[in-house]
Amino acid sequence: MVKTLLALLSTTAMQGAWAQAPAPKVVTLNQKTVAELALKQGSKAMEVNLQYQQLRLDPVRVLSSYDWKLLVETGFEYDKSATLLSSNSTGVPKYERYTTTASLQKPFTTGTLLGIQLSRLSQKAEIDGISANPPLPEQTLDTAGLTLEQSLLGNFFGVADRGTVNAAELTFRASTVARANDLENVVLEAIRQFWDAYVAQENFKEAVNSRDRYKKLVDAVRRKTSLGYSNPGDLPQVQAEFETREQNVKTASTNYLKSLEDLITLLNLEPGTDIKFEVPTDIPPVPKLVQKKVEELRTIRSQKLRVEAAKESLDAAKSLSYPSLKFVGKVYTSGVDESADNSYSELVGGTRPKYYAGLRFEYNFGSDIQNETVINRKLTRDLEEARLRRQLLESEDLESQAQRKVQEAYAIVVSTEKQRGFREKASQELTRSYNQGRTDISVLITAMNNFFDSEVQYSRAVGDYSIALNEWAAARDELIPDDANSSDER
Repeated sequence: MVKTLLALLSTTAMQGAWAQAPAPKVVTLNQKTVAELALKQGSKAMEVNLQYQQLRLDPVRVLSSYDWKLLVETGFEYDKSATLLSSNSTGVPKYERYTTTASLQKPFTTGTLLGIQLSRLSQKAEIDGISANPPLPEQTLDTAGLTLEQSLLGNFFGVADRGTVNAAELTFRASTVARANDLENVVLEAIRQFWDAYVAQENFKEAVNSRDRYKKLVDAVRRKTSLGYSNPGDLPQVQAEFETREQNVKTASTNYLKSLEDLITLLNLEPGTDIKFEVPTDIPPVPKLVQKKVEELRTIRSQKLRVEAAKESLDAAKSLSYPSLKFVGKVYTSGVDESADNSYSELVGGTRPKYYAGLRFEYNFGSDIQNETVINRKLTRDLEEARLRRQLLESEDLESQAQRKVQEAYAIVVSTEKQRGFREKASQELTRSYNQGRTDISVLITAMNNFFDSEVQYSRAVGDYSIALNEWAAARDELIPDDANSSDER
């Protein structure tokens, strides 16, 4: 009695826990919603977007070489060091200096470097002892200068600079164009998984239906056997086939749950979500589309940008292979006085100018790195051009192959639908014939199995046709339009 009561209490508690558990979220999926969810919240789409967002740093890193560079330094110096002309016993000066320096430089892609420098040195001097030429107690020296460097040979007027910048920008643009293709692959994978899960569901349903039909057949054969109307071995054959159907149900159930979980994970849905499949009943015919121009495809446009980037890099390497020859010009003015105000006034007045103009030659040799760099850039250009030629041919073949695959898949759908009808009719007729004692049980079993298989084959054929249509659209860059790709670049 106690055991019975405990069992009842345990059952009641479990039922209460089940009642409190939240109902699973129901989501209806079709091809459109699957594509939208894969792009909006799918983990793989997020990975693709983040991966390409990382590439934004590359052109900015190249442009950072032409940033404004501001340098400000200020400090205090105490100087009582001995010199060769000073005595350690008398007349040793002691200096206290305050130094402030500010400079601003800006490189340009014209091979030009422009710089401005301002500095002030304030000095206080004291003499320990007696000195024949004592320094002034206080002095201020102000200096202002303008420097200009211009490349004349080796990066001639910025040829290499502009080539490097253009190559980085073109490479980034090529990656941006190619990003949509990677997102298309993500969508295609989601659509394939959608149809795999749907086919697995239909396979499971048909496995259950097949088991139920065999259960009825077992009962019918058992009755005929009890009445002595069945042939020897009919009942064991049907019972063995029924066990096979039991096994198929278990296998189909496991495959269905796996495919469903894979789809939920791929779309980043809540675990345990109840999926309802929305599949069109009407099969659309093969659309008639105008041949897509190969030059308009994203793959070709991206590769053309990479070819241009390789040419820009080659031009930059050729320019840098020459020795460096730069024009250098400097203009300075200064002012010095015991008073800081007078020193600044003298600086502004320009009464103490200083000019310099010259040429700076620089050449590194020994390793032949310049020539090897040019050769490497030529090989890179040739490689990108070879890839472009290959992709032009492959892109033409890809669309033709995708179109033929669609036509093949549509023909298989139509044929499979007819085959399913024939299999069903044959199963029905042989069932009646067996009940009348005119057909062997093995023939009926074969017909029933073929009918069950045709049901699953039809679902698979519909899925393959839908996948082929999406692959054809992807081959034409129409699965994800360019405007949708550009709107996601933020």
